[in-house]
Amino acid sequence: MTARLTIAPDLFDVLLAGLAERGQGNRESGAFLLTDRTHPEEELPQPVTAIAFYDDLDPDCLTGRIDFHAAGYTALQDLCRRDGLRVVGDIHTHPAHRVQQSRVDATHPMVARDGHVALIAPHFAAGVTDVSQLGVHLRVKGTWASFYREQAAELLLVPAGRLAAQRTPWWRRMLSRFRRRQRQERR
Repeated sequence: MTARLTIAPDLFDVLLAGLAERGQGNRESGAFLLTDRTHPEEELPQPVTAIAFYDDLDPDCLTGRIDFHAAGYTALQDLCRRDGLRVVGDIHTHPAHRVQQSRVDATHPMVARDGHVALIAPHFAAGVTDVSQLGVHLRVKGTWASFYREQAAELLLVPAGRLAAQRTPWWRRMLSRFRRRQRQERR
């Protein structure tokens, strides 16, 4: 299987921490994955060089679910034009362990273009430290192909060098476990 995207470990950590922080343990959050516009589209894997969180582009979009408006797409287009970037993927969170696309995710994607990679992180991204925990959904011929666990890690590369547990500070792992227990007790 050919890898579609690659992301540096530090940027991967910033992405997941940002999603978890913005979701506050009780709402979905998301971000666009961006690359340099000069990187050829057919050259895989596409390097993720920047991220744009949904609520930075559309401050009113995190309502529990994600309601991203036209103004957010305009802000994304302006950002990409200004910084010489283009969208190669997106990621959003789900509340529980399920990383499959919902019917809404599949029929109303953030980007409906073949080759687009849509990622889903479980537990509002709290405690996620490894790509194999994500759902990776690839747009192919107008539909979605979905990949999980080891296959997900083959499509989205986070170059090795340090173990995921070493990249994530011990206090963040403890805080994620604490928040998850709090959410379970509230149910």
